[in-house]
Amino acid sequence: MFDTHAHFLCYKEDEIDDIINEMPENNLDYIVNIATTIDEAKKSIELANKYDRVYTAIGLYPEYSLDVTDEDLIQLEELAKNEKVVAIGEIGLDYHSEEYDKESQKKIFVKQLEIADRLGLPFCIHCRKAVKDLYQILYENKNLINHSGIMHCYSEGAEWVQKFLDLGLVISFSGNITYKKTDKSVLKYIPIDKIVVETDAPYLTPEPFRGKTNYPKFVNLVAKKIAEELEIDFDEFDKQVTKTAKSVYFKIKNK
Repeated sequence: MFDTHAHFLCYKEDEIDDIINEMPENNLDYIVNIATTIDEAKKSIELANKYDRVYTAIGLYPEYSLDVTDEDLIQLEELAKNEKVVAIGEIGLDYHSEEYDKESQKKIFVKQLEIADRLGLPFCIHCRKAVKDLYQILYENKNLINHSGIMHCYSEGAEWVQKFLDLGLVISFSGNITYKKTDKSVLKYIPIDKIVVETDAPYLTPEPFRGKTNYPKFVNLVAKKIAEELEIDFDEFDKQVTKTAKSVYFKIKNK
């Protein structure tokens, strides 16, 4: 199993050691840690270099767009050349607060898509209450989508999913797909080989542990729920989502 999106830097150091050491017994082969600032990117690369099966995606989170400098973007591109960096992300748009500046988010988003393209890397997309603008930017810049990307924690429903698939992206689901009130009908509109799974740990803990701290091992619960909804054998689904994740994060596909 492959957790395509977790936030390791939210854990204490001894917790991280336990998570890594317990990966084999928890049916967990790979974890991609997500960094959202330059400082996090540096720490995340150090972490990935420490553990063989931990990799990282680094990006500048939309919430911080007003504080992003040209130097930050230069540093991001240099850091992303590290062999353990497998994607640019999470990047995108977030309109959930009126305090966030939309125009600066759009600008920084495009600049990071350009970095991903120059480096030949995929990207990981964050979208919150901004799907129209986000899709428009991706569509207008589809010349930059040459190495695929992941729609992280997808929650936009069936209306938009085919549009993102047509752009060559894959769709990722996290713990909220296990919640009773979540509309799961979108799953039937996505080819099996275009689905990946994640935890977004320590957030979005899946059932039956909702309300408690999330951990990468719970990615199995996300996958089991999707397999159940699609009436697919779990072991076969496990193999497929791992294969898809490794095809997107292609720098580790031969590991």
